[in-house]
Amino acid sequence: MSQRRAVTKTTALRYARADRAAKKTILDELCALTHWHRDHTRKALRQALVLKQVTPRSPRPPLYGEPVIEALRFIWAVQGTPCGRLLAAALPDLVPRLRRLEELQLDDGTAALLLKIAPATIDRRLAADRVKLALPSEAW
Repeated sequence: MSQRRAVTKTTALRYARADRAAKKTILDELCALTHWHRDHTRKALRQALVLKQVTPRSPRPPLYGEPVIEALRFIWAVQGTPCGRLLAAALPDLVPRLRRLEELQLDDGTAALLLKIAPATIDRRLAADRVKLALPSEAW
């Protein structure tokens, strides 16, 4: 599909400047090349010259706020800095236990979000902290 668009864009200017007889041959060539119907080819050639206004999408609001990430950092340090996959598997057991022992001061909403967090999200959110713990390359 991207090849068809590229060919259509390159042909559109030639089509717009051509007379009626040349437009017929250009349409025949493009129909044979792209296997489009003539009406669709004609419309695609007209649309190829129209500039489209692209509006950027608004970013999605973050689901996990700072209290969740702070609790995640604490649990990650307590567990000995495991990877996100192992930490996510341990969270359903650790969060209620740490709350019961009053090591974590969390409300129910934050605890529910902490139990719902995905392993890939854990790895992304703890990447900066993991870099801080890495040894410098000159030390080897």
